[in-house]
Amino acid sequence: MSSGNNDILKNQSSHKGGTCALCGKIPKNSKTIEEIVDGDRYLFDSQNCISIFKKLASLYGQEFMSVSVGEQYVYDSNLKRYVLRERERDSSQEEGKKIENQAFQIISDPTEVQELAFKLAWSTENEILGLFSTPNAFHRQERMGILPKLQQLKRNNDKLRIKILTPFDDQIESVSKRMKNESDINIMNLDESSRIKASFLLVDRKFVLFVGLKDDTKSTSYEAIGVSMFSSIRSTVISYVTIFEIVWRQQELYQQLSKFRQRIETYELINKQLNDTIADLKHRLDF
Repeated sequence: MSSGNNDILKNQSSHKGGTCALCGKIPKNSKTIEEIVDGDRYLFDSQNCISIFKKLASLYGQEFMSVSVGEQYVYDSNLKRYVLRERERDSSQEEGKKIENQAFQIISDPTEVQELAFKLAWSTENEILGLFSTPNAFHRQERMGILPKLQQLKRNNDKLRIKILTPFDDQIESVSKRMKNESDINIMNLDESSRIKASFLLVDRKFVLFVGLKDDTKSTSYEAIGVSMFSSIRSTVISYVTIFEIVWRQQELYQQLSKFRQRIETYELINKQLNDTIADLKHRLDF
């Protein structure tokens, strides 16, 4: 980091007794943790702050302009984007409010995409809408523990609406029934004609995260995720909400038509059996 950047950070840590270079907190009992980063000494409140600070320093390098004290994000004036700080679940809703002012961001780092997806989902207050491009995309998130987390969110907020569209396989069909019965979480089959080579997440009709698919054969999301897009521009978000609702309604109609076809086939089978029985009786009576 340049000396100018170091001056900014050190000025933010000039509070008597030492304040954390990342979060600006005054450590309990005036005890700080000293750490050398890129040859310069900084004071931190916790090991977690050190870890996050190093990640940001590594990510931004010379463009690591400042660490915002008392805010929910670090702002890079050159790249024009926000990077969320690590927080516990009890502050995730506040994170959602902070990032609501963002507009548009292209994200190429799969780790950042995955972390942002979790943060957005955990910040929800009203609704989560998700679309997976393939069964494998669903299973990758399943292995990361997404289903128990969604169930926990639902338990904490029984008014929360959760709808997921994904192509079914036998396992997902079973999961769908279980999630509906246990937690009133709706998972619907995505017909092949409606599939796209991407997934997306919509939270509270305020945020959309569009996740590109690079390689569906990979076992982890970090390997499978391609270039992605985040936006809180209202027109963009509402466009994706509209797409989701159209596809959801379309799948509902497909299911209804499928049930009607099954009923018709059952009726035709019964009718054929009845006609065969009548014909057999008439044949016997003739003799």
